[in-house]
Amino acid sequence: MDMFTTIFAALILIGHAPTATCQTGANVRALRKKLFDDYDFRVRPTDNQSEPIEITVDLYLLAINELKESTETIKTTAFLVLLWNDSYLRWTPVDHANIEFAFWPQNEVWKPDLALKNSNLDYKELGVPSLNVYNHYTGAVGWAPFQVFESTCSMDIVYFPFDYQTCYLKFQAWSYSRFEVAMIGGSKGIELTQYEPNSGWDIIDSSWKVEEDSVDSIISFSLKLRRKPLPFMLSVIFPIITLAILNFCVFLLPADSGERASYAITVFLAFAVFLTIVSSSLPQNSDSIALIQIYLIIQTACSTLTTVLALALLRLNRFDKDVAIPRILVFVMRCFKCKCCSKGFDESSSGDAEYSNGPRVAKTQRSVAESRIFDGSPTFYVAYQNGSGMVQPHRGTTQKRMSDNSSTGDVEYSWREVVNFLDVVFFVMFACILVASSLGCFFKAALNAKP
Repeated sequence: MDMFTTIFAALILIGHAPTATCQTGANVRALRKKLFDDYDFRVRPTDNQSEPIEITVDLYLLAINELKESTETIKTTAFLVLLWNDSYLRWTPVDHANIEFAFWPQNEVWKPDLALKNSNLDYKELGVPSLNVYNHYTGAVGWAPFQVFESTCSMDIVYFPFDYQTCYLKFQAWSYSRFEVAMIGGSKGIELTQYEPNSGWDIIDSSWKVEEDSVDSIISFSLKLRRKPLPFMLSVIFPIITLAILNFCVFLLPADSGERASYAITVFLAFAVFLTIVSSSLPQNSDSIALIQIYLIIQTACSTLTTVLALALLRLNRFDKDVAIPRILVFVMRCFKCKCCSKGFDESSSGDAEYSNGPRVAKTQRSVAESRIFDGSPTFYVAYQNGSGMVQPHRGTTQKRMSDNSSTGDVEYSWREVVNFLDVVFFVMFACILVASSLGCFFKAALNAKP
């Protein structure tokens, strides 16, 4: 009983199934002959010629091949998908073996003469002669021309390598105005479903816009890109900072050693050769200067100045005591010594209160006073009366010292002490310049760069 029920249900289904038809080449040729007998691809396919044809344009980005700062160009691989309605390419499927769609050569149907307006190469129409268009029986036509686009892209490299760039691909129907051909974009801007990520750039946003302030029929697609700074930081910035640190370390070498001059010149030459190598990777743009270029100029100037100062200090170290030390150097060194020794004087004065604790403490305080205040100086006369340790400067010797200090200052300091003092000053100065320039350039670039 169940077997007969199953067979009966199958027969009912077969009886209600639609009659299958076979679409032959003759059917397609007949459809083609019907559609193209009176068809003219030079006429806009609309019954009302006073109204524009609305064309939907989508850009499918496949890859970003290259982005050049020097020429301000971007090379992309992409294809467009254009959809419009052709009033002259409609048919009834039941009259043509249920054919619902067909493909025709692109040169035999009307299509907008679309081209890349901001192309960096020769202007040419999109598509190739062998490309076909898709035609639905309702009159809908789809065209998908592919191409490698090279377009201009105005770039702002101030915050390189933390910069954001916005590039445009502008497509225009050259023979028509926007009152004859109205182009609109898809809802997602640029389609990235088939996009292959780029190693140097990230796409953070995309959009489209119809230029309504122009009579021409133009649609513009925008790409907002963010540079990946890590490769440049590792290959350029880190070696430059390392060389800059080695550069001012020349002031740590003793002036008497014969390696100071060779060390300074070797680091300077290494710095110059490295900058020559990395100059090709830096952006070249006359409209704006990158902060990284200013940073490299500062480091190059510091390297040159460090080498010159290191050689000059070697010369100063050779001066004998007969050469007078400039008063300004003596004054500066006195100021620094007073600041450094003020704490020591305070400690020694506070210790005098313990003098009454016994002769051992008094003896200790006298020796401390001698070592801290006079340091074996021959220009003072120390008189000890009744074990009190009172200090009385010798009048004649003091006047002679004041006269010597006011004239040359070479009695108090030697040229070797001056060179050692200048080594410390220059080391701290160039270290501060490196830190300030690095923070100023890199942090400002990283914080102020905006898409």
